Amino acid sequence: MRSIHLPLAVTAAMLLATPAFAQDMQNLLNQAGKALDQAGAKVQQGYEDTAKAIDEAIANPEDPTHGSLATRLIRSDVLDSAQRPIGEIADFVIAPNGQVLLAIIRIGGTLGVGGRLVAAEYGQLEPVLVKRHPAFVYKGDLGALPDYRVATGG
Repeated sequence: MRSIHLPLAVTAAMLLATPAFAQDMQNLLNQAGKALDQAGAKVQQGYEDTAKAIDEAIANPEDPTHGSLATRLIRSDVLDSAQRPIGEIADFVIAPNGQVLLAIIRIGGTLGVGGRLVAAEYGQLEPVLVKRHPAFVYKGDLGALPDYRVATGG
């Protein structure tokens, strides 16, 4: 039995010769174009939303409800539920997608010297304003958290 091999261009021309197939292809291309337009619009909206959030954070540096720059939050007070200082923000752990996962908090020590570092779930912190400065109320016991140590990779 012998098989017939047609060149790809001839095969494509034969398939495209049918009006129904051509219409189906055009419909698929139209749907793909609409999907790309919608995705582009969503990306553009995301950029615009992000720019607006950054503008609001910069315009309202003392109000954490508008968001804030991380550099303005480092050394912010961490308070207990009675709004007494119990620590200060030393750093944040941020996931690749931009979500803040942990707050690294210094407890004990004086004026940022000494003490120990603990890692608290960011969701346990509530941003507040104290005398027009950003602070956080921690909804737990910082003293019960284990020490936070950075891996040295060796």
